Amino acid sequence: MLLKLLKEENILTGVEASDWKEVGRKAGQLLVDKGSVEPEYIEAMIKNVEEMGPYIVVAPGLALFHGRPEDGVNEISLSLVTLKEGVYFGSEENDPVEIAFVLGATDKDSHLELLAQLSQVLQDQEAVDAIKEAQKPREILSIIRKKIED
Repeated sequence: MLLKLLKEENILTGVEASDWKEVGRKAGQLLVDKGSVEPEYIEAMIKNVEEMGPYIVVAPGLALFHGRPEDGVNEISLSLVTLKEGVYFGSEENDPVEIAFVLGATDKDSHLELLAQLSQVLQDQEAVDAIKEAQKPREILSIIRKKIED
């Protein structure tokens, strides 16, 4: 499922961002451009972090933006950006963020398989480091494919 959803056009590498909101907007725009989510979904994701804190920073250097299906998700979707320089989200334990995802889920269960595969990749520090260093989206997909197929 991960490789079905994460396509080259949903990945940006070496992104420059001045703050965490810009990270979310750039990663979210990839899904807006495809019609997978509506523009208001991006603002809902940001509002969630403003209200609840940096809970989306799920591991050292990794953020997973998301919102509710009713906030404007048209289809289950995923985007990924790697950052040129780490960005501080306000997470003492896990800042700075260097890889950010946006997940658009259509219901509370549809994305569980996707998250399981994603966590399989992200628990491997070598894979995470390789993703950070990758220059092209296809390199990232190759890293993920290799890890999932192992």
